[in-house]
Amino acid sequence: MTFHAPEVSKRQNNRATYAAFTTHIERLCRTDPGARAALRAGLRRDLDHLRTRPMHRLLTPRLPDGCDDTTAQAHYTVASLIAAQPRHAFAPDQKDDEDTADEHATAENQAPNEEGGPAKEAAPPGPTPYGTSFGAALGNAVTAKGKPMRMSAAESRINLLTRQSLRGIHLHLPAAVNQVRTTGIVIDWGQLLADLVDWQYQPGRVSRRWLQDFYRIMAGADQD
Repeated sequence: MTFHAPEVSKRQNNRATYAAFTTHIERLCRTDPGARAALRAGLRRDLDHLRTRPMHRLLTPRLPDGCDDTTAQAHYTVASLIAAQPRHAFAPDQKDDEDTADEHATAENQAPNEEGGPAKEAAPPGPTPYGTSFGAALGNAVTAKGKPMRMSAAESRINLLTRQSLRGIHLHLPAAVNQVRTTGIVIDWGQLLADLVDWQYQPGRVSRRWLQDFYRIMAGADQD
């Protein structure tokens, strides 16, 4: 399937927005233990659950304008998954202004310059519309050094996840994320958020990409 330029551009813009959201959540968890506890309490909870109420103050200003409940739930789930990481995952010794500088650098590369010309660094040719999927994260967890995930466990997990309904994927993701996290593999939170938002519309396409990414990594590992 060939992606038309407008579709690729739209996905890239969405991905940048989702990445900005997850970067904000990571910073919030690093700098505000109370906020981190409130977000963590929302794990596996729906939007109307009593444990989710403290999250509204933290997340509502960061939601897309006029978003539906499903899109909001995707943001709440990913925020909870980020907050549920061990404390050391937030690198407390890393200065907040370093993150801000990274965001500014990303914005500069995406925006036109003052004369209205192209950005300082043009995007590479043939941009991909996706980041690293959770299927790839599971594949990388199997090939990770140190304490890798067993192939059979990862395959069972990817097959379970890709059969889930919208509600089911939100319920089963925390355990899967936990398994990947123990191997030291970094999860692309922004892409995971994008996939959860899309799950209501195209679960088959998202599931297929996760499976293909997973088995592509497994095939590469078998050839090594």
